[in-house]
Amino acid sequence: MSFGNRRIKFALFGLGRLGVLRARILAFQQPRIELVAVCDTKPGTDKWAAENLPPSVKYFSDPQECLKNSGAEAVLICTATATHAPLILQALDLNLHVMCEKPVSVDIATTQAVVEKSASRPDLKFLVPFTRRYDKSYRQAKALIDNGDLGQIHAVETTGIDQADPNAFFVSFSEQSGGIFLDFGIHTVDAGRYLLDVKSGLYNPKKQVNRVIAFGQLAVYGDLAKYGDADNVWGLVEFANGKILKTYLGRTLTSGFEDTTRLCGTKGHSIISANSNVEIRDHLGIRTQSVPDAFTLFDATFLTDLAEFADAVLDNKPLTCQPEDAFEAGKICAALQYSFRKGVPVYFDDNGLPIME
Repeated sequence: MSFGNRRIKFALFGLGRLGVLRARILAFQQPRIELVAVCDTKPGTDKWAAENLPPSVKYFSDPQECLKNSGAEAVLICTATATHAPLILQALDLNLHVMCEKPVSVDIATTQAVVEKSASRPDLKFLVPFTRRYDKSYRQAKALIDNGDLGQIHAVETTGIDQADPNAFFVSFSEQSGGIFLDFGIHTVDAGRYLLDVKSGLYNPKKQVNRVIAFGQLAVYGDLAKYGDADNVWGLVEFANGKILKTYLGRTLTSGFEDTTRLCGTKGHSIISANSNVEIRDHLGIRTQSVPDAFTLFDATFLTDLAEFADAVLDNKPLTCQPEDAFEAGKICAALQYSFRKGVPVYFDDNGLPIME
């Protein structure tokens, strides 16, 4: 059923780097969404909201008060990872539709509990928007797969490298992020699942993965060692149907942000690349521009996923990402992080869970 010109009322939780980007989009760039409230516990965020958002947007410093009294019908959660699951569960209990940035949790059992809770409320929409599924280039590559132009896709190689940060923010953040695989690699792992047919030919539908193994280095940021993390890592995933995903993640690129994915098919390969098509020719030579971060490269996706979510709520249209996708990617990334930390491969049991002892 369509609600015509009605807009869905949103409350946004978290006014960090991604939160402020989302807030502006919700307030000014989504015709089917009305931002009615924002919430952040950090001092000074009330001033930012007052200066940058419409006066009709209420500000809350207490998440519980915002959930209960904002008048919202849906929430977008952009807070610290540790707060995601509790906020999702409370929002669902209050009959609110939920959109939450990745990951649901760094803990597999908690993520499973959230996914099961969302499944018990089919009347409510729940979305964890993995960026690359909303990117134009990735969707174009997916169309090539669906059309059979590349034959059978038997392997995918993904690369994501962040620009080196002189302030090393991610070092202290690693303690709560779960590590580079869960914080960063969950996007590249989900991209691999999106482009590989990982559910086909399964003897046991519960088990999508056979095993994973990961390796890592402390090339620049040695302080990551105390959090069991690394600044460059490589992960291999063997899916139960024999398909392979290789992912490389880094925090040390000096030229900008890079995202590249290769699809290996029986009829051809396809490369999705973040390299700029803008060429500069001057006294320094010939070079191309680079993007500083993922927010710049994937900027259009932050509009696309919100528009899709509004359509799903108001018109009951399908969502690109399902809760299962967040769960499966989370399990793989948790296993990869464990594999790196312990120096061992991680196998998955018949229930599809990684064996980590």
